Parts: sequence; structure tokens; C-alpha cells
Amino acid sequence: MDMVEAPGCPEGSLKVVAYIQERQPAELAVRTPDEDCIKVLRLVLPLFNYVIVDVYKEGDLHVVKARRAKT
Repeated sequence: MDMVEAPGCPEGSLKVVAYIQERQPAELAVRTPDEDCIKVLRLVLPLFNYVIVDVYKEGDLHVVKARRAKT
């Protein structure tokens, strides 16, 4: 599983989108200190054919895990 450390939005979500377009990982976990960035990723990731698997808080960081949807 690929792990991406993202700053707050909008830079964080843009970084994740660029990472997905470049590497197209099968599974992805994004860690960010910005809860609003997680909200944006919950909307954006499905547009890139990713299914949200889990969303949780890990200390001061928020984490979203996703995997590529089967087509």
C-alpha cells in the first residue's frame, strides 16, 4: 500500500491527485493534519476510480485508505 503524506488543502488534495495520476497505485493511504482535506478526498478519489475503504484519526493526523475499483 502506498502512503502519501499530504499538507492541508488545497495543496494536499492536489498532491494526492498528482500522485494517483503518476503512479496509479492499487491501494493508497493518505495522511494529513487537515480534516477538510479528507472531506475533499472523499469526493475526489471516486472520480479517479478509487473506493474509500476506511477513514480514521491517528493521533493528530487524519487518514483515508482507498483502493482502485475493479472494472
